[in-house]
Amino acid sequence: MEPVVEILPVFEDNYSFVLTRPGQDRAIVVDPGDGEKVWAFLEAKGYRLEAVLATHHHFDHVAGIEYLCDRTPVDVLCYKGDMHRVPGANRGLGDEEEIELGGLCFRVLHVPGHTSGHAVYVCGNALLAGDTLFLGGCGRLFEGTPEQMFSSLYDKILTLPEETRVFAAHEYTVRNRSFCLSIDAENVLLREKLEESKRLCEKGLPTVPASLKTEKGTNIFLRCSEPEVIRAVQAREPDTSEDPVSVFAALRAMRDTY
Repeated sequence: MEPVVEILPVFEDNYSFVLTRPGQDRAIVVDPGDGEKVWAFLEAKGYRLEAVLATHHHFDHVAGIEYLCDRTPVDVLCYKGDMHRVPGANRGLGDEEEIELGGLCFRVLHVPGHTSGHAVYVCGNALLAGDTLFLGGCGRLFEGTPEQMFSSLYDKILTLPEETRVFAAHEYTVRNRSFCLSIDAENVLLREKLEESKRLCEKGLPTVPASLKTEKGTNIFLRCSEPEVIRAVQAREPDTSEDPVSVFAALRAMRDTY
């Protein structure tokens, strides 16, 4: 059963996500940054909040949890190592754990890198990616190492089916794809997707989701073992080795100052 995933913009560039089973009114909310806005959306749609999932503890992803729980007590779930940092968390989840919420099945993947306790959730063909994978990019390394983030992306996320829809939690797509194009200037698909994301943003529409297949072809952070990417990075950072983790680390450092 594929979920219905509704995208709710919050703050300047965050997204919260509301998942329901088709034809049902039981809602799972992922990363409710703004509790009032999420609650108003649920009421307007006639949804009953069943549970809250947090990808990680950063304020812009969890600030609305207590507001929601004050209105209807529900389970708040996150990676087990992050329970002390997520407001209201009362159920810790393990890597590769499978859970059922609101008639939907979720698979939990622990993906350290952006933070040590970051998790992403796979529900049907939807990947709730938090701040680990963005369209055209990946999260900053606040608590993890390049090796950890590389493993999270390559050993966990890239093993998912190509038709997986990536629901990233920030609207960073135009900036990210512009950076990718600055490295990978001959990539026709990337150029097309950059223009597409610009058109969506001009209309005030989300650029998410995109398929994992699209990300494999356009997101330079997922292509660190490709010779043309290695050469392009070494042209800018000559001390970078051909090891994909070193290429990834160099790209992340470049993106941090882009």
